[in-house]
Amino acid sequence: MDLGQIIRSHQQGDLTQAEAGYRAFLTAMPGHLQALQMLSLLLMQTRRPAEAADHFHQVAAAQPDSPDQWANYASLLRGAGRPEDAEYACRRALALAPAHVAGAYNLANLLAAPPPAGTGSPLESAGWYQRILAVAPDHKQARNNLEVLRRKEAGRLEVAARRVVALDPQSVRGHDALARLLQYRSGLLDWTPGKAMTLDLGLAVKAFDHLHRVQTVHPDEPGSLRLWLALALALDLFQLGALDDRRLSWAARAAWRHLRGDPTDALAASIVGYHVYRRGRLTLASKLQMRFAARFTDAELDGAGELGSWSMLRADDAFFERLPPLDSIIARLPDMTIVADLPEGSGPVIMVSGDETYVRRFGPDLFRSIGECSPGASVVLNVVSPTPSLLGMLGEWRRLYPLSIGLSTEQPDFTASSHAQRVTYYACARFIRVQQWHRHLGRPLILVDLDATTRSDLRTLARDMTGFDLGILHDRRRRGPFREVPVGFVYYNDTPLAGQYLATVAAYIGHLLLEGRPQWMLDQTAHLAVLDWLGRHRPDLRIHRYDFQNFPHCAFIGEK
Repeated sequence: MDLGQIIRSHQQGDLTQAEAGYRAFLTAMPGHLQALQMLSLLLMQTRRPAEAADHFHQVAAAQPDSPDQWANYASLLRGAGRPEDAEYACRRALALAPAHVAGAYNLANLLAAPPPAGTGSPLESAGWYQRILAVAPDHKQARNNLEVLRRKEAGRLEVAARRVVALDPQSVRGHDALARLLQYRSGLLDWTPGKAMTLDLGLAVKAFDHLHRVQTVHPDEPGSLRLWLALALALDLFQLGALDDRRLSWAARAAWRHLRGDPTDALAASIVGYHVYRRGRLTLASKLQMRFAARFTDAELDGAGELGSWSMLRADDAFFERLPPLDSIIARLPDMTIVADLPEGSGPVIMVSGDETYVRRFGPDLFRSIGECSPGASVVLNVVSPTPSLLGMLGEWRRLYPLSIGLSTEQPDFTASSHAQRVTYYACARFIRVQQWHRHLGRPLILVDLDATTRSDLRTLARDMTGFDLGILHDRRRRGPFREVPVGFVYYNDTPLAGQYLATVAAYIGHLLLEGRPQWMLDQTAHLAVLDWLGRHRPDLRIHRYDFQNFPHCAFIGEK
């Protein structure tokens, strides 16, 4: 008999003839696995799940080491109304392959369903859905099912988890479940860096503490998923300024342990670097991350997440000693053309910079706020690749706002550049233009983000800045070398040390734009690295630190 012809009849929809064919074939060749599988499928299609499961049992028994067959058998058993046997088959599949997605998905669905269709264990079900998403983040059905389960059972899930912990304070399952539920309630699962949203950081910290407790009770192997999830939560909390030194210290020790199992895990390496940074060892943090980066190819570095930001940190003396002179760097960059100069003066000048899209989107609100708060102020605008229509709009702004507006332009070639490369250039190259204008004007210069608005006359800050070279925003939460100095506002006084500082920042940024792999946050990293370096070599640099969280003079958009 030709099994292929029987299968073709099945595929063409002639189920009666196909069933007769399969049965005849199995009479002639009992136990033929493909025929048993196909007959089981046909029986499911014709709504005979119990009979389908009986036939497929022979397939699973003949291949006891196949997780795929046990997972398939579990689906048939559940359809046949045998949830206990289906659960056993799922767990057999997962015992053979702990990361088996189909087996985990079948088990999660079975546990989520109330009796008699399932076992009614939503707490364990949520854990299995989370394991699936850790292995297969794009598994939409698992994500949707977990979301539905959490919405329907949130209260019951948490009560059950707390009961487990109350009965057994050392329960790994209870602490793990509570951690995941609290993390979900905190909103942190939907947060990504750069995304402004409301979070309950108190709940997120409690979630971390439960994961910490799990590792204390039962330390996982270095490559385990649960340890990795604890480190991922630690990284999120650190970047949000909610991870204190004690918790960070534990996370760093766990990260070292994790790196022994996976020496190329960028998340774990980042946590080690952040811990060293938080202890005031910026140079050592830089060296550790450069040593870690050497384990990757250039192509791998592009997708290594946090490592991209760390690659912008150069804090060692050798790097600064090798920096080319600023003028040689500027000579290799696109020319900046001063289209409209400012009249001579002595007071602070406000400067903003961006591409045409950003200027059109945010410029009107910013210039309106400056005109209202600082009438008569001098403002410099640097625009990347402006069109004639934008230049005409700037002429209109001169008529609308009581400001003296200077203008410079540049025309970089972005033909072969990605979107990420372009926006990184817009964000970072502006500090090279700030340096050029600062040197050209011989006046204090206040750099403000285009997407900000002013709330006071920034010129009055000159009184605060008497006796200082530099005014920076300082984030006291110590969220890393890419966030400690938010550069939405920087005040550069007209002093030799301010000029040296700004020239070093411009050289740092320009060198990485030309020779490195520039990444987002290069501008903020450069400011902190230069502050650290000059702090060792020019301790007479006088810095006025404004508290970023309480800065009253500007309003900023988004997460900084």
